[in-house]
Amino acid sequence: MKKLLNFSLALLMALTLTACGSGGNGGGNTSAQKGGTYIIAQSGEPASMNPDTISDDYLYAPAQNIFNRVVKLNNNYEVLPDLATSWDVSEDAKTYTFHLNEKAKWHDGQPVTAEDCKYTFDTIVKESYANASVFVYVEEIVAEDAQTLVFKMKQPDASFVSNLAWYGTFVLPKHILDGQDWLTSDFNQNPVGSGPFKFSEWNKGTDLKLVRNEEYWGDVPYLDGLTYMVQPDGSTAYQAWLNDEVDEIESINLPVSEIENLKATDKYIWVTQMWPTMFYLTFNMKDGAFANPDVRMAVAMGINREEVSTKGYNGYKPASTHYIPSIYTDALNDDAKLPAYDPDGAVELLEKAGLTKNANGYYIEEKIRIMQGFEDLATVVIAELDKIGIKLTMDVLDMNIWTEQVWQGQQFTISAVGGFQGPDVLGTGRRWTKDGAINVAFYSNDEIEGYYSDALKASSQDAINENMKKIQTILAKDNPIIPMVDYGDVAAFKSNVHGHPLFTNEQGGSRDKAGFSEMTYLWMDAAQ
Repeated sequence: MKKLLNFSLALLMALTLTACGSGGNGGGNTSAQKGGTYIIAQSGEPASMNPDTISDDYLYAPAQNIFNRVVKLNNNYEVLPDLATSWDVSEDAKTYTFHLNEKAKWHDGQPVTAEDCKYTFDTIVKESYANASVFVYVEEIVAEDAQTLVFKMKQPDASFVSNLAWYGTFVLPKHILDGQDWLTSDFNQNPVGSGPFKFSEWNKGTDLKLVRNEEYWGDVPYLDGLTYMVQPDGSTAYQAWLNDEVDEIESINLPVSEIENLKATDKYIWVTQMWPTMFYLTFNMKDGAFANPDVRMAVAMGINREEVSTKGYNGYKPASTHYIPSIYTDALNDDAKLPAYDPDGAVELLEKAGLTKNANGYYIEEKIRIMQGFEDLATVVIAELDKIGIKLTMDVLDMNIWTEQVWQGQQFTISAVGGFQGPDVLGTGRRWTKDGAINVAFYSNDEIEGYYSDALKASSQDAINENMKKIQTILAKDNPIIPMVDYGDVAAFKSNVHGHPLFTNEQGGSRDKAGFSEMTYLWMDAAQ
């Protein structure tokens, strides 16, 4: 049998990579200046400081600096060593053996061991925490010794290593948490990690502060600390960035109308990146106006996605063409693309579904319930659907409220979703498989489940792609999700910032060796 490492690019890289951590300062960059606190404006704050219980985007960036994973992802969507220095996969692709760094220590000085990893992942599965689906094909986790962690699989899973490197899989200290309820533990307010920065203080509603871990077992950071400042208003965050009150803002808060003016100066370093991400509409598939597949198809046909791209994002986020991100070129099914813009055909479908216009002249009047950050998308969608007799009003929610009410509570008829659909094409399955971690629509289709299972067990990337193409054919009929734009990200950073994890090697960045938002190698010019 072929090794599992033939299954996907991410796993192929995994076998050849070795640990980066050397125990030195910042990886030995002799030109780097040590010191300073880097201030990042976030639109919200974490729900707690445990990174594994719920999906919490506001904790994800800080968590990558406080905690470690067995393996991690960089901004090239590659799997890198973290606690593991190397790993092996058996010939039948059903046993993974990870060899952990014997130097790794918790912030309280205790060693990080395979028992910590086993305890963490066993608890995630037992309590069905947010990303328990990562371990759906794991039969048993074994700590063979302090530095050897073994996963015994029920069946091959080509997505396993990349999922282990992604979200909700941070290793937590057994000696602190064992016997405690993760949802009520004091750990949620005062975490102990093993990463390059240590938790300092959390001023709720204001900021979260981290300090350099001077005893870090890997490359010790240059920065004295990190501050994640809570700023819900994007315009205010942008002005604070312009005024040098913060060092970094979320790229979504960079007004697209200002990009060309900012580029005309020499004050900024620019990063342009296509992500395996789409902004898409999704629906309550069981109840409400959009439970009928003809109505969902009418929505797909009634929105000019080019208008969403140009009016919502000045063209920086290109109109979607397929049901999976276009970055997965070899897996795209050109025979199952999103439907062409056809408002007349959309109206015909609405009437086919038995709908008639009400006294206000609309077939449907509903709320589109979205989280903060999707206002530009929703504004254009509302205008487009109004032309075919669907009136939507915007209901903007804090992310945590959206998660509770819309995602978990299904208190919606139509919403908008984004997020990382990687690091390989199998990651898209989280959106539309029955047990998918981000299946907001609670969509389920037996044919898709079969094809996706075959893709996970496939012995080549070609076989994975063929199954993914079959899945797109079904998505194109059911429309549980309707992609609007692919996520092309344009971000600006101040010219005094160096070593950022989003910067390429040519820009002096740490993209190849740091996690998504890991600030180990970031440094700033000293104040003049």
